[in-house]
Amino acid sequence: MGPGGTAMSKVDICTPAAETLLEGQDFRLPAVDRAMSLFELLANSQQGLTLSELSRKLSIPKSTTHYLIHTLVTRGYVQRCADGRHYLLGLRLADVASASPAELNLRTQVTPYLRQIAARFNLTATATVQRGAEAVIIAKVESFRDGGGGAWIGRHIDLHCTAQGKALISTLSDKELDKLFGGREMARFTPKTISSLTALKAHLALVRANGFALNDEEQVPGVRAIAVPVLDPIGAVVASVSVRGSTDQIPSPHVSLLAREMICLARGFELRFADASRRSQ
Repeated sequence: MGPGGTAMSKVDICTPAAETLLEGQDFRLPAVDRAMSLFELLANSQQGLTLSELSRKLSIPKSTTHYLIHTLVTRGYVQRCADGRHYLLGLRLADVASASPAELNLRTQVTPYLRQIAARFNLTATATVQRGAEAVIIAKVESFRDGGGGAWIGRHIDLHCTAQGKALISTLSDKELDKLFGGREMARFTPKTISSLTALKAHLALVRANGFALNDEEQVPGVRAIAVPVLDPIGAVVASVSVRGSTDQIPSPHVSLLAREMICLARGFELRFADASRRSQ
Protein backbone atom coordinates (compact mmCIF):
# COMPACT_ATOMS: atom_id res chain seq x y z
CA MET A 1 0.00 0.00 0.00
CA GLY A 2 1.15 3.55 -0.71
CA PRO A 3 0.84 6.61 1.53
CA GLY A 4 -2.67 7.10 2.80
CA GLY A 5 -3.53 3.45 2.25
CA THR A 6 -3.86 3.72 -1.54
CA ALA A 7 -2.79 0.73 -3.59
CA MET A 8 0.44 1.15 -5.56
CA SER A 9 0.59 -0.15 -9.11
CA LYS A 10 3.48 -2.14 -10.51
CA VAL A 11 4.56 0.98 -12.42
CA ASP A 12 4.59 3.04 -9.20
CA ILE A 13 6.82 0.45 -7.56
CA CYS A 14 9.21 -0.11 -10.45
CA THR A 15 9.72 3.41 -11.79
CA PRO A 16 11.62 4.92 -8.83
CA ALA A 17 13.86 1.87 -8.66
CA ALA A 18 14.66 2.14 -12.37
CA GLU A 19 15.43 5.84 -12.07
CA THR A 20 17.68 5.19 -9.08
CA LEU A 21 19.48 2.47 -11.03
CA LEU A 22 20.18 4.82 -13.95
CA GLU A 23 21.47 7.66 -11.79
CA GLY A 24 25.25 7.88 -11.63
CA GLN A 25 25.83 5.07 -14.13
CA ASP A 26 27.18 5.33 -17.67
CA PHE A 27 25.05 3.30 -20.08
CA ARG A 28 26.42 4.90 -23.24
CA LEU A 29 27.34 2.54 -26.06
CA PRO A 30 31.02 2.93 -27.05
CA ALA A 31 30.34 2.49 -30.79
CA VAL A 32 27.67 5.21 -30.76
CA ASP A 33 29.92 7.46 -28.68
CA ARG A 34 32.73 7.06 -31.20
CA ALA A 35 30.46 7.80 -34.16
CA MET A 36 29.12 10.97 -32.53
CA SER A 37 32.64 12.09 -31.57
CA LEU A 38 33.73 11.52 -35.15
CA PHE A 39 30.82 13.65 -36.45
CA GLU A 40 31.81 16.44 -34.05
CA LEU A 41 35.44 16.31 -35.17
CA LEU A 42 34.52 16.47 -38.86
CA ALA A 43 31.99 19.24 -38.24
CA ASN A 44 34.79 21.41 -36.86
CA SER A 45 37.21 20.67 -39.69
CA GLN A 46 36.88 22.61 -42.93
CA GLN A 47 39.62 20.67 -44.74
CA GLY A 48 38.61 17.24 -43.48
CA LEU A 49 40.66 14.77 -41.48
CA THR A 50 42.69 11.73 -42.45
CA LEU A 51 42.23 8.24 -41.05
CA SER A 52 45.39 8.65 -38.94
CA GLU A 53 44.22 12.01 -37.57
CA LEU A 54 40.81 10.63 -36.65
CA SER A 55 42.38 7.58 -35.03
CA ARG A 56 44.63 9.78 -32.91
CA LYS A 57 41.93 12.28 -31.93
CA LEU A 58 39.46 9.52 -31.05
CA SER A 59 42.15 7.52 -29.21
CA ILE A 60 41.18 4.30 -30.95
CA PRO A 61 43.19 1.91 -33.16
CA LYS A 62 43.48 2.65 -36.86
CA SER A 63 41.74 -0.60 -37.74
CA THR A 64 38.71 0.34 -35.60
CA THR A 65 38.65 3.82 -37.14
CA HIS A 66 38.77 2.26 -40.61
CA TYR A 67 35.71 0.07 -39.93
CA LEU A 68 33.85 3.02 -38.43
CA ILE A 69 34.66 5.28 -41.38
CA HIS A 70 33.81 2.56 -43.91
CA THR A 71 30.38 2.03 -42.32
CA LEU A 72 29.58 5.76 -42.28
CA VAL A 73 30.84 6.28 -45.85
CA THR A 74 28.69 3.37 -47.04
CA ARG A 75 25.65 4.93 -45.36
CA GLY A 76 26.40 8.38 -46.81
CA TYR A 77 27.07 10.14 -43.48
CA VAL A 78 30.76 10.63 -44.27
CA GLN A 79 32.40 11.21 -47.65
CA ARG A 80 35.96 10.94 -48.91
CA CYS A 81 37.63 14.04 -50.34
CA ALA A 82 39.00 14.19 -53.86
CA ASP A 83 42.54 13.53 -52.61
CA GLY A 84 41.43 10.11 -51.33
CA ARG A 85 42.94 10.71 -47.89
CA HIS A 86 40.71 13.19 -46.07
CA TYR A 87 37.13 12.71 -44.91
CA LEU A 88 34.26 15.19 -44.54
CA LEU A 89 30.68 15.03 -43.32
CA GLY A 90 28.42 13.47 -45.96
CA LEU A 91 25.27 14.88 -47.50
CA ARG A 92 23.02 12.35 -45.80
CA LEU A 93 23.29 14.15 -42.47
CA ALA A 94 21.65 17.19 -44.03
CA ASP A 95 19.02 15.03 -45.71
CA VAL A 96 18.08 13.31 -42.47
CA ALA A 97 17.96 16.63 -40.64
CA SER A 98 15.85 18.28 -43.35
CA ALA A 99 13.32 15.46 -43.77
CA SER A 100 9.83 16.86 -43.28
CA PRO A 101 7.34 15.34 -40.79
CA ALA A 102 5.32 14.15 -43.79
CA GLU A 103 8.34 12.29 -45.20
CA LEU A 104 9.16 10.77 -41.82
CA ASN A 105 5.56 9.61 -41.48
CA LEU A 106 5.63 8.16 -45.00
CA ARG A 107 8.89 6.36 -44.23
CA THR A 108 7.33 4.78 -41.13
CA GLN A 109 4.26 3.70 -43.08
CA VAL A 110 6.07 2.37 -46.14
CA THR A 111 8.96 0.44 -44.56
CA PRO A 112 6.89 -2.67 -43.63
CA TYR A 113 5.59 -2.67 -47.19
CA LEU A 114 9.15 -2.51 -48.55
CA ARG A 115 10.07 -5.47 -46.35
CA GLN A 116 7.20 -7.39 -47.92
CA ILE A 117 8.35 -6.49 -51.43
CA ALA A 118 12.01 -7.33 -50.76
CA ALA A 119 11.09 -10.68 -49.24
CA ARG A 120 8.60 -11.58 -51.97
CA PHE A 121 10.81 -10.74 -54.94
CA ASN A 122 14.22 -11.13 -53.29
CA LEU A 123 15.17 -7.72 -54.64
CA THR A 124 16.20 -4.47 -52.95
CA ALA A 125 13.16 -2.21 -52.44
CA THR A 126 13.15 1.56 -51.99
CA ALA A 127 10.70 4.41 -51.48
CA THR A 128 11.48 7.77 -53.06
CA VAL A 129 10.01 11.28 -53.00
CA GLN A 130 10.54 14.28 -55.23
CA ARG A 131 12.42 17.31 -53.95
CA GLY A 132 12.53 19.98 -56.60
CA ALA A 133 14.37 18.77 -59.69
CA GLU A 134 15.66 15.60 -58.00
CA ALA A 135 14.37 12.53 -56.23
CA VAL A 136 15.49 11.45 -52.76
CA ILE A 137 15.40 7.93 -51.33
CA ILE A 138 13.59 8.03 -47.97
CA ALA A 139 13.38 4.31 -47.16
CA LYS A 140 15.15 1.13 -48.22
CA VAL A 141 15.08 -2.60 -47.51
CA GLU A 142 18.03 -4.41 -49.03
CA SER A 143 18.06 -7.88 -50.53
CA PHE A 144 20.96 -10.13 -49.59
CA ARG A 145 21.46 -10.61 -53.34
CA ASP A 146 22.13 -6.91 -53.87
CA GLY A 147 25.53 -6.38 -55.40
CA GLY A 148 26.06 -3.35 -53.14
CA GLY A 149 26.01 0.40 -53.60
CA GLY A 150 23.66 2.53 -55.63
CA ALA A 151 20.87 3.03 -53.10
CA TRP A 152 20.91 4.49 -49.63
CA ILE A 153 18.53 6.61 -47.60
CA GLY A 154 19.14 10.26 -48.38
CA ARG A 155 20.66 9.68 -51.80
CA HIS A 156 19.67 12.25 -54.45
CA ILE A 157 18.94 10.67 -57.82
CA ASP A 158 18.01 11.94 -61.28
CA LEU A 159 14.38 12.09 -62.34
CA HIS A 160 14.88 11.42 -66.06
CA CYS A 161 16.83 8.16 -66.01
CA THR A 162 15.74 6.25 -62.89
CA ALA A 163 12.61 4.17 -62.47
CA GLN A 164 11.83 5.95 -59.18
CA GLY A 165 12.22 9.39 -60.73
CA LYS A 166 10.14 8.65 -63.81
CA ALA A 167 7.33 7.21 -61.67
CA LEU A 168 7.35 10.39 -59.56
CA ILE A 169 6.92 12.71 -62.56
CA SER A 170 4.73 10.40 -64.63
CA THR A 171 1.53 12.43 -64.08
CA LEU A 172 3.04 15.87 -64.74
CA SER A 173 1.70 17.87 -67.67
CA ASP A 174 3.92 18.97 -70.54
CA LYS A 175 3.88 22.49 -69.10
CA GLU A 176 5.02 21.22 -65.69
CA LEU A 177 7.77 19.15 -67.34
CA ASP A 178 8.92 22.18 -69.33
CA LYS A 179 9.22 24.15 -66.10
CA LEU A 180 11.02 21.31 -64.30
CA PHE A 181 13.57 20.54 -67.01
CA GLY A 182 13.66 23.80 -68.97
CA GLY A 183 17.24 24.97 -69.51
CA ARG A 184 18.69 21.94 -67.73
CA GLU A 185 20.92 19.42 -69.45
CA MET A 186 19.96 15.80 -68.86
CA ALA A 187 22.99 13.79 -67.80
CA ARG A 188 23.76 10.83 -70.05
CA PHE A 189 25.11 7.80 -68.17
CA THR A 190 24.79 4.98 -70.71
CA PRO A 191 23.81 4.66 -74.40
CA LYS A 192 20.25 3.92 -73.19
CA THR A 193 19.86 7.09 -71.10
CA ILE A 194 17.01 9.38 -72.18
CA SER A 195 18.72 12.71 -72.74
CA SER A 196 16.11 14.98 -74.36
CA LEU A 197 12.87 16.42 -73.02
CA THR A 198 10.97 15.37 -76.13
CA ALA A 199 12.04 11.74 -75.68
CA LEU A 200 11.25 11.90 -71.96
CA LYS A 201 7.72 13.17 -72.59
CA ALA A 202 7.08 10.31 -75.03
CA HIS A 203 8.49 7.84 -72.54
CA LEU A 204 6.35 9.17 -69.67
CA ALA A 205 3.24 8.67 -71.83
CA LEU A 206 4.12 4.95 -71.86
CA VAL A 207 4.71 5.01 -68.10
CA ARG A 208 1.20 6.42 -67.56
CA ALA A 209 -0.33 3.87 -69.93
CA ASN A 210 1.49 0.91 -68.34
CA GLY A 211 1.20 2.06 -64.72
CA PHE A 212 4.90 1.53 -64.01
CA ALA A 213 8.32 2.93 -64.88
CA LEU A 214 11.31 0.91 -66.02
CA ASN A 215 14.98 1.79 -65.80
CA ASP A 216 16.53 -0.59 -68.31
CA GLU A 217 20.26 0.01 -67.85
CA GLU A 218 19.74 3.75 -68.29
CA GLN A 219 21.89 4.73 -65.33
CA VAL A 220 24.14 1.74 -64.64
CA PRO A 221 24.95 -0.99 -67.20
CA GLY A 222 23.64 -4.37 -66.10
CA VAL A 223 21.10 -2.95 -63.62
CA ARG A 224 17.32 -2.81 -64.03
CA ALA A 225 14.69 -1.26 -61.78
CA ILE A 226 10.90 -1.14 -61.76
CA ALA A 227 8.95 1.57 -59.93
CA VAL A 228 5.29 2.38 -59.44
CA PRO A 229 3.81 5.68 -58.24
CA VAL A 230 2.10 5.94 -54.85
CA LEU A 231 -0.97 8.14 -55.09
CA ASP A 232 -2.83 10.09 -52.43
CA PRO A 233 -6.67 10.05 -52.26
CA ILE A 234 -6.95 12.85 -54.87
CA GLY A 235 -4.63 11.10 -57.33
CA ALA A 236 -1.43 13.10 -56.79
CA VAL A 237 1.88 11.22 -56.70
CA VAL A 238 3.37 11.41 -53.21
CA ALA A 239 6.14 8.82 -53.65
CA SER A 240 7.34 5.93 -55.73
CA VAL A 241 8.26 2.42 -54.65
CA SER A 242 10.71 0.33 -56.60
CA VAL A 243 12.70 -2.85 -56.86
CA ARG A 244 16.10 -3.11 -58.42
CA GLY A 245 18.49 -5.84 -59.39
CA SER A 246 20.80 -7.06 -62.09
CA THR A 247 19.55 -7.87 -65.58
CA ASP A 248 19.88 -11.53 -64.61
CA GLN A 249 17.72 -11.03 -61.52
CA ILE A 250 15.14 -9.06 -63.52
CA PRO A 251 15.22 -10.60 -67.02
CA SER A 252 13.25 -8.79 -69.73
CA PRO A 253 10.51 -11.46 -70.04
CA HIS A 254 9.71 -11.08 -66.32
CA VAL A 255 9.40 -7.28 -66.28
CA SER A 256 5.66 -7.09 -67.07
CA LEU A 257 4.68 -9.76 -64.55
CA LEU A 258 6.80 -8.22 -61.80
CA ALA A 259 5.39 -4.78 -62.61
CA ARG A 260 1.78 -6.01 -62.36
CA GLU A 261 2.46 -7.47 -58.93
CA MET A 262 4.13 -4.24 -57.85
CA ILE A 263 1.08 -2.25 -59.00
CA CYS A 264 -1.25 -4.48 -56.97
CA LEU A 265 0.91 -4.18 -53.87
CA ALA A 266 1.15 -0.41 -54.30
CA ARG A 267 -2.63 -0.05 -54.49
CA GLY A 268 -2.91 -2.00 -51.25
CA PHE A 269 -0.39 0.29 -49.58
CA GLU A 270 -2.22 3.38 -50.84
CA LEU A 271 -5.39 2.21 -49.12
CA ARG A 272 -3.56 1.55 -45.84
CA PHE A 273 -1.69 4.85 -46.05
CA ALA A 274 -4.88 6.82 -46.77
CA ASP A 275 -6.66 5.10 -43.87
CA ALA A 276 -3.77 5.82 -41.49
CA SER A 277 -3.72 9.47 -42.61
CA ARG A 278 -7.46 9.83 -41.98
CA ARG A 279 -7.16 8.31 -38.50
CA SER A 280 -4.30 10.69 -37.60
CA GLN A 281 -6.33 13.77 -38.47
